[in-house]
Amino acid sequence: MPAPGRLTVVGGGLAGSLLALALVERGLGVTLVDAGEAMATSLSYGGVAWWAGAPGPLGRLLRQAPARWRRLEARHGFLGWRGCGLRLHGGVWSTALLRPPFAQVDSAVLMAALPRVLAAAGVQLLRGRVLGPPRPRAGGWRLELAPGGTHSADQVVLAAGAGCRRLAPALPERQRASWAGVLALPARHALPPAAAGPWLRHASRRRIVQPRHWRRPALEGAAPALREERWIVDAGFAPWGEGLLLGQISLVRPGLDTGEAPAAAAMEVRLRQGLAGLDPALAALPGPYRQVPVAFCTGGLPLVGPLPGAAGLWVFSGFGGAFAQVPVLAPLLADVIAGAADCSALAGLGVLPC
Repeated sequence: MPAPGRLTVVGGGLAGSLLALALVERGLGVTLVDAGEAMATSLSYGGVAWWAGAPGPLGRLLRQAPARWRRLEARHGFLGWRGCGLRLHGGVWSTALLRPPFAQVDSAVLMAALPRVLAAAGVQLLRGRVLGPPRPRAGGWRLELAPGGTHSADQVVLAAGAGCRRLAPALPERQRASWAGVLALPARHALPPAAAGPWLRHASRRRIVQPRHWRRPALEGAAPALREERWIVDAGFAPWGEGLLLGQISLVRPGLDTGEAPAAAAMEVRLRQGLAGLDPALAALPGPYRQVPVAFCTGGLPLVGPLPGAAGLWVFSGFGGAFAQVPVLAPLLADVIAGAADCSALAGLGVLPC
């Protein structure tokens, strides 16, 4: 295969960063374009449920996620990976509280470490917002950037999460986006005494608590049939640096456009009401409330691979359980881009965007 030439990855979150590191590891020069805006990675629980993948080849591949994270840390230093207690709520009273094996990549630790890690690996960081779809140019692509200027590359990977639809309007309709909001408690010392309830004891012990049955996947699966916007709350929490992420409210609208951000005050009220159903003490914790657009794919299989009819344009987006999926899929896509493999492995996983 011909040499891949100048590579640009658009998106500085989990997907773009881990892919950039995998490409550099294969001897390729990479520019990472990042707008510096709030992104889903920074507000993620970071759970790595390698045992909970969807049935099929991708689910089996997820078993490699813990080893991938350990390998990344051995190469790049601490990224927030740790074994983590998990407590699940909900179900019938006769159902025992499950304590499956679990791990977390603390998203606050990861986002703080990534600038150092990317720079040390030789990834060139370019701050700017890509204004629209990449434009073809002789032998490659041109990106129009804000606040000004252009950037040219031989190959471009779109790893901008919910922003990918704006950059590639012809993406398959199974990629969509929601709005997700959490309460981002900056320090755990604001927690009431642990004696106030069992869930607060789990929070003080840096455990993750989440519903036994997440409501968000069902809402995402129903997205193609929606005629009006719908929202749900999944009550829980996760360690987040020195603080805590509380709850998650998800809003999905009909169609492919996320639209304007929903009214934050109304979303916060709904989120706190949902948390009160688990523990009123959790609902009374300060915050602040923060929300971001989040990409997802109906059916649970992300988009990974070349965009049809656009040589040198790739997509890496739409993950469900991103902290398990991204570290195992990034090396596969990097091999294809580097010319060390063809697309057959990606095709076998059902993730190709065609």
